[in-house]
Amino acid sequence: MWVEYKPIAGSLRGKGDVPWNGDRVELSIFDSLDLLATTPENRRRLPSASCLSDENVQLMQHWIDDCKLNHNECLGSSEPWIPTRLLEIGCVDGNISVRLVETSDPPIPKGSPFAALSHMWVSSNYKQLKRLILAESLPRNFLDSALVCVRLGIRYIWIDSLCIVQDSVADWKHEAALMHLVYRNAQVTIVATSATSSHDGFLERSIDKIPAVKIAYSIDYPDGVGEKKQYNQYMIAYRDGDPQENYRMFAVSGSKWDTRGWTLQERSLSTRSVHFCRNKIFYECRNCLRVEDNEPPQETDLVNRVLWPRGTTMSFDELYEHWQFYLAEYCQRNLTVATDKLPAIQSVAAEIIAVTGCKYVPYAGMWLHNLRKELLWHSSGFGSICRPAQWRAPSWSWASLEGDLIFWQRSFRSTESALPGSLLYNLGRHHFEVLGTDKADPDPRSETRGFLTVRTLAKHISRIRRLGKTPGKRVFFPYDLSMVIQKTDGEESGEKVFAHGRLDIDGDGEHIQEEEDNSLMYLHIDGEMRATGLILQKISKDSSVEATGVNIWRRLGIATLFVDRAEPAILEEVFPDNDLLRTIMLV
Repeated sequence: MWVEYKPIAGSLRGKGDVPWNGDRVELSIFDSLDLLATTPENRRRLPSASCLSDENVQLMQHWIDDCKLNHNECLGSSEPWIPTRLLEIGCVDGNISVRLVETSDPPIPKGSPFAALSHMWVSSNYKQLKRLILAESLPRNFLDSALVCVRLGIRYIWIDSLCIVQDSVADWKHEAALMHLVYRNAQVTIVATSATSSHDGFLERSIDKIPAVKIAYSIDYPDGVGEKKQYNQYMIAYRDGDPQENYRMFAVSGSKWDTRGWTLQERSLSTRSVHFCRNKIFYECRNCLRVEDNEPPQETDLVNRVLWPRGTTMSFDELYEHWQFYLAEYCQRNLTVATDKLPAIQSVAAEIIAVTGCKYVPYAGMWLHNLRKELLWHSSGFGSICRPAQWRAPSWSWASLEGDLIFWQRSFRSTESALPGSLLYNLGRHHFEVLGTDKADPDPRSETRGFLTVRTLAKHISRIRRLGKTPGKRVFFPYDLSMVIQKTDGEESGEKVFAHGRLDIDGDGEHIQEEEDNSLMYLHIDGEMRATGLILQKISKDSSVEATGVNIWRRLGIATLFVDRAEPAILEEVFPDNDLLRTIMLV
């Protein structure tokens, strides 16, 4: 537990006789009633001075064994599996050595226990690792993880930057697609949570240098015969740097390790993880959260949202809720290599595919049968949004942008209950249809790389104008989208606003160039959602598709044909009942 104290009266002085400024101080408290509790589940433990003390090793082994024996929700693969390569750890007279081995030559039995490391990684020398080398020559994180394996009796460990050939594109693609199996089948994922680089290490502690105080106290209890019996107790109090590090939410989720894109996948997919934080060890699996000092967890529900659910009977809709939460968290994280945006989540997608069989669009990070909903993603409005310097996804994919994005969609209107002849009624009679997508690995030289072809209602935009002063109801959709109104004789009669819009990157509004007529378009997707469609810009004509009359468009943002979150249409006559569907190609 933690105690906060403040000055009540008088002048308190701290170190060096400096007057205390009155700021609150939090102390970690260990009471003898908890330290000496007779039931193990209620007994508190003082943190060990050594990270790999006998007590801590026994505790970690107990957590792992208990999970393997009793946690049905933490079951690994039904079929034995082993990675392509592993690091074999040897220890002779306390000297640790490692050697990279191909698990097929000579064969290592599938199902052989191995650990995995999650860390802030560094590149490696594949040929050097094929030889037996002393662990001391490796980065400190690797040495520390090898020490953990030796103490836990685990012979092999998988480390991404060592077990994947980093200068081979083919090997990297093959092995990256199997990461979900690595973390699912590992006996434990060793997490270098406190390390900010591969060279920091994560086993050193400073507990023996932390001042502590032992406070004696007594409690009088009635003994049942009118007498009072006195029980002498004590408590130990200390303050270890930032008190927030005592909380898992800050020690783990507030670490630099937990800001990286790849580590979200590693944490989510691991069957069980041991987090090595500063002066404390945390454990998490799908059944429970544990901590070295046995402090009850404070945020069970939050952590369980991060861990990917196991089970073969979950529906796509159930898993998609987790997917949306996952993407929202993922988009706030950092990647050293910007083009890793989609590879760093493909193993999570593989988990959904294994359960549902649904088709995933790997170059867009979206689900083919669910595109009608997923195309309406948008920026959150918090933080900056930008496009990466190098192409990594088509414009209609959320992965084409860098920043905080929103993926949740819900209905605000019902086409079934709409009045006949109304815009909402007409929209319900014209259905959005996906006609085709690019191959799984698009040709980087193609102008239509990562294309999506759809058939739906569409309307040319004559003008996009941002409101000078945005009313409160228009904060989310601050742009007016206008169209040219045609008379019955075909002549133009002026412009009218027919939709309200929101650009993915607000600055694009200043650079939209109408080099020709009809270069901007509203693409309708779903009249029931808050955003009903996309704002598109024509980018060019491809000779290979020009004969079909199909132009190439890129996404600029989202738009609504209705007053935000309500049913009144902005312009009822924008799509009459006899309007025709159009075929559109997005890239």
